[in-house]
Amino acid sequence: MTATTSRTSTRPSLDALYPSAALDLPVNPALQAPRLAAPPMERRNLGGYRDYYGPNILAEIPVPGAGERLAVIDKAWPHSLYDIMLLVARDDILRTSVGDTPPAVLTALMRACALFAEYVSTPKVMSEFGLAGSQTSIAWNHDRTVDRDNGQWWDKRLHLHLNCWPTPAHGNRPVRLGAIADATTRRSLVDPVAYLAHHVILDALTDYSLPDGCVVLPPDPLRDHRERLPVGLKIRLPGGWQFVTTPQCRSLLRTLHQTATTTYRDLLLSFTGRAEPATDWRRPPLLPPPDVKRRLAGLRWLTPGSREELLRLRGALRDLADRELELLRRLPHVANRCMTLGGLSYNLAFHSPHPASWERSLSATPDLFLVMQFKLISYIGSSPAVHGAVASVIDRVGGPVMTDVDRALRHAFQTGYVSLLRQASDGRACVPFPRLIPPEET
Repeated sequence: MTATTSRTSTRPSLDALYPSAALDLPVNPALQAPRLAAPPMERRNLGGYRDYYGPNILAEIPVPGAGERLAVIDKAWPHSLYDIMLLVARDDILRTSVGDTPPAVLTALMRACALFAEYVSTPKVMSEFGLAGSQTSIAWNHDRTVDRDNGQWWDKRLHLHLNCWPTPAHGNRPVRLGAIADATTRRSLVDPVAYLAHHVILDALTDYSLPDGCVVLPPDPLRDHRERLPVGLKIRLPGGWQFVTTPQCRSLLRTLHQTATTTYRDLLLSFTGRAEPATDWRRPPLLPPPDVKRRLAGLRWLTPGSREELLRLRGALRDLADRELELLRRLPHVANRCMTLGGLSYNLAFHSPHPASWERSLSATPDLFLVMQFKLISYIGSSPAVHGAVASVIDRVGGPVMTDVDRALRHAFQTGYVSLLRQASDGRACVPFPRLIPPEET
């Protein structure tokens, strides 16, 4: 199935799924990220993680009692001057989500997240790297799609992006979502199903008891605009970053993944009558709207409003003919615009809306949200809310080339975090032997 592509079609557009207020959301279609002068060619990782990332692996932290390591990686395609990546490193078993990650490994990941927040809050670090006014987000994706670009295209292993965005050197001017003429960019900044999915996942979570103190925010584009909050399910976490390291947080993450997985399966059955995932360059055919309506009525946990919006979504989708699929295979940029993703696709992020300051450190802020963004069309994973925008596309191609000074600062920033991570792991870290294959990253 795919979104309608013809402007002359009488079929409703996917854009009709946006709440009207969502089109006024301030967005940044090109949040510039610094880049290498000669970055490696991007390709999917179909082999071992050491061969793929090579000397970009800064350290490997063994996880006691588990067969996995946390690989700390200097991204070849940065999201920010001050970012770093944590990869669940294992080749014989691929950990693709918080749902299939062993407890000890998930515990280690969450501790590493809280440590990053503590690190960027340290007065010495804030002063050395000019982080006053910066914003930090830690995010990861889950997406099994392999036949078109998506939020987890290059490596399906679970990996976390630890991003700290300093205050931009030049003025940052977000624009209205509705002013983005290019449909691919607009629908990637804020996926057309973003607010619908927010309603649906809240319906699905009705019978779950979230950890004490967690506050779930309802869908509200006006509030998102006013408070500059990211689009998606937002749960305010009690105790800020201290909560991230608790068993309750890990339970919450697993609950969200499992609920999303079950919900996606229910909706796929309702829309197509099939539960098996899509195969490469194929999508299961859609059922007629009356059949979809009947099946949705059988999902008692759905509210009437969600059922109505899901039927509107059905009206905006159509099947792809074999010849169209073959054409999209040859034109991947077109596939990104009109071909749905191949399965459940979401981004999870820890987000604090407040810029760092000397008076309010990131690690001490009580305002921390766990954000879950669902994707149907969007080719990007995280759409971060930073520097006045509620959603951003990170421009990893058109940003400034890093100078020698930039690279030295980046190296010093990463080295400091790795040192803290080693100390927190009781020194159980090793630097792997550099590989000769050029480093690549997701």
